[in-house]
Amino acid sequence: MPQSGSPLLDLYLSYDQWKEEHDALHLRLRELCNLMRWNPGNYDQPCWDSHFRKVHGMFVDFMKDWRNHLVKERKVIYPIARTAICGGKMGPSAVLEQEDAIAGQFYEAYLQGVEEGESPENCLSRLLQVLLIIAEHFRMEDETVVPAAERLMDEIEYIGS
Repeated sequence: MPQSGSPLLDLYLSYDQWKEEHDALHLRLRELCNLMRWNPGNYDQPCWDSHFRKVHGMFVDFMKDWRNHLVKERKVIYPIARTAICGGKMGPSAVLEQEDAIAGQFYEAYLQGVEEGESPENCLSRLLQVLLIIAEHFRMEDETVVPAAERLMDEIEYIGS
């Protein structure tokens, strides 16, 4: 069993909760992406406004929860991923951190556009950019970080038994 206070112990103790949050956020992301498939090409401007209001609230709530989730990832998941997955500074955790920063920049641009009263079309375009970046974040985590973390959990449980 890992020593008390070690990053590995932190991961072991919080992994199930992190994974549940990860999966729930991924599901919410898919719901938002499905809403963005809405095609307003045949609709008038009032439909844009209505759609934007519907998506905006869900999106802001999602981003608040996702950003809180990222704090945990940076503290517990990424340090272990750096050592458990090859690649170092060019590895998946470095890419994930860069994607997080880029998504944050687009989100801030989205919020600024909303505050400045930009058209719903422009705001929804920025919102979609954020969702696409976050979707890539989840894809990369599910393909690299989650399997590596699960292997570590299995090894820790095997050693501890």
